[in-house]
Amino acid sequence: MDLIYTYQQWPYAETFRISRGASVHSDLFVAWVRDGHFVGRGECGVLSQYGQTPDCLADAFEAAREVLHSNPSRAAIAANVPNSSVRNALDCALWDLECKRTGLSIWQLTGVTPSPSVEVDHTISVNPIEKMSADAARAAAQGYRILKLKADREDVIGRIQAVGRAAPGARFIVDANEAWDLATLASVCEPLSRLGVILIEQPLHHQRDDALAGFRGPIPICADESCRDVSDLYRLADRYQAINIKLDKVGGLTPGLELAHDARRRGLKLMLGCGGATSLGAAPAYVVATLADYVDLDSPALLLDDRAHAMTYGKGRLNIFDRRLWGG
Repeated sequence: MDLIYTYQQWPYAETFRISRGASVHSDLFVAWVRDGHFVGRGECGVLSQYGQTPDCLADAFEAAREVLHSNPSRAAIAANVPNSSVRNALDCALWDLECKRTGLSIWQLTGVTPSPSVEVDHTISVNPIEKMSADAARAAAQGYRILKLKADREDVIGRIQAVGRAAPGARFIVDANEAWDLATLASVCEPLSRLGVILIEQPLHHQRDDALAGFRGPIPICADESCRDVSDLYRLADRYQAINIKLDKVGGLTPGLELAHDARRRGLKLMLGCGGATSLGAAPAYVVATLADYVDLDSPALLLDDRAHAMTYGKGRLNIFDRRLWGG
């Protein structure tokens, strides 16, 4: 089985700002796994918050080439490729390859019931209040009823109030991207709950979230950077009420589905997210999204351009992917 991969930079339509910094493009790798006449594709991002770089992903793809030669299976990739993003690209490429070999859809192979569309949020990045309000008004006019607001520690309440006035009736997810401490979280929870915030995502740094043990506020807290695989669930159970599954973090569709089912059994709510994926990365994530309570799969809509046979959005919903894109 042959492996081809390439590094790409996909520009955002506007500079994308979160608490950790700003980006003008998304760093992505595409992998093709070829077996005879059949070729499967997968995509992954570079998780800089975990110390990943494009060079280390390239090295991991080179090492994975030997794994695919000796044991071309998703289980072998999971066991022998340490980089989670590379595992994601290869796991999804192997699913795509299996769909093409067998003629079966990804829904038939995974046993997940397809949905023609899922409701998604729209992300508003950190900017001056006037810009965030204008972005929120535009998203609401396009039919989005859930807005995900990136936040730092500056004027959290004031920004949400302004965005709420710009998008009346909308519900909000606030994503701090590890920028807060426990005191900040405790101080904003009550006012945010009155402003329509339904979820707070990763308020504390993932290496210091033990401070959340036993904390209960009026808004559920969602683990993002803190949740990377099934083994994390036991540790997170008394700190969070929801988890954010991103295929780059967990290593692909296969462990993503495993994590979703295990989290459900533990009574945790599910969010399905992604980084700066194109539709090629969003398509396998969509499979898990059909099981989720919150879906943050708007990254293709934030890019300046997208893949052929791109996924489409309408009235705050993401429509199911075309099998020419991925999965058959």
